[in-house]
Amino acid sequence: MPWKNFKTKTTIALGLSFCLSLGFSVALADSSATTSATDLTNQETALQNQLGGINNQIKTYQSQISQVQGKANTLKNEITILDDEAASTQLALQAKQTQIEDTNLQITEVRMLIAQKQLDITANQQVLGQLIVELNNYDNEYALQTTLGSSNLSDFLDQIQYASSYSDKINQLVDKIKTLKVQLETQQTNLQVQLANLQTLQNELQITQDSLTEQAGQKQTLLEQTRGIESNYQKLLASSQASAADLQKEVNDLDNKIRAELGNKTLPPSQGILAWPVDGVVTQGYGNTGFTALGYTFHNGIDVAGPAGAPVYAAADGVIFDTDQSDAEFGNWVAIKHSLTGTNGPVNIITLYGHLRSFIVTPGQSVKQGDLIGYEGNTGNTTAKLYGPERGYHVHFGVYDADGFGVAEGAYTKIYGPYKVPYGYTYNPLDFLGK
Repeated sequence: MPWKNFKTKTTIALGLSFCLSLGFSVALADSSATTSATDLTNQETALQNQLGGINNQIKTYQSQISQVQGKANTLKNEITILDDEAASTQLALQAKQTQIEDTNLQITEVRMLIAQKQLDITANQQVLGQLIVELNNYDNEYALQTTLGSSNLSDFLDQIQYASSYSDKINQLVDKIKTLKVQLETQQTNLQVQLANLQTLQNELQITQDSLTEQAGQKQTLLEQTRGIESNYQKLLASSQASAADLQKEVNDLDNKIRAELGNKTLPPSQGILAWPVDGVVTQGYGNTGFTALGYTFHNGIDVAGPAGAPVYAAADGVIFDTDQSDAEFGNWVAIKHSLTGTNGPVNIITLYGHLRSFIVTPGQSVKQGDLIGYEGNTGNTTAKLYGPERGYHVHFGVYDADGFGVAEGAYTKIYGPYKVPYGYTYNPLDFLGK
């Protein structure tokens, strides 16, 4: 074999060998990264298990609160509710801290993957560059000589084979670099999502901390107002019930007017087209709940109780119909209009989220199912001045037919200031929520 041909083949062989050795070294790096990623995954799993335990404790407290709310309205029971709510909120605070720790681990993991992908891309680009240089040198020195005529047919075929191997390897590297870049872009996007999640959790942590401080203040206020005397508590209860009855009658009258206009309208149940707006337990159902102490027997939605400051989400895709901030019946509330497809066709409804601590949406804004709209509170008829079955932190969740739904100006502005009253033809939310 001529020396030049031997040299060419040796160069090609060394180039391909370098590619293989580099691939082996990258594999070792990937193995090291996998070990670290495994450690992070184990830590994340431990945190998720811890979070699950905390959430179970929170639901236990919420169930206890619901049970006490169904008992006699006494000062002792009210203090029990306040204590259980504070304990639930304290657990929620731990849950947020755990979620933040878990999110930080996920961010660390994604950053490790990004760094590894960047190293892989650089390494493969270096190999690609060397192969291109080698192939170009080979073409310049030997391609023309081999094509015009070789004294040895075997050498000619060898040259074609080695050139083809170069070309194949270059194409493989180009494809690999493209794939790595796509993976890198995906991981960079994931990093931005995780960073946004972290910011949201930090905001929620502060809200939960503020709620815990407020709850301590509410208990102190109650003790100061009653001086620990049951008779003083009963006087406060009677005063609160009178105010609550007026507001509830205002809502009922508006709802009943629409029912009279629309007649016996029905909407077939379509369970699962709505997601639960808050993670909690149902403390009051829809319909004739028997809460005559508040001057009414019909409840036009359901109450879902979670820890103070719990995030509240849109139950389905829709558009924000209206919002209001007040201390009247529903307190701070958000109404969302939905055009959905149910089991038996179109479902055009309005969902209402009442008693919010605060909300972050505005009328006309489009939202997707699961988008954050606000935080659970006890504004409106659930504030500390109401010592009755509806007291405490929860979200009043209502489902209205879009036909006939409206918002009226409140009548008791001298007491509560300007406020708006949502009204319409209501349905049982449980007919549309998932199990």
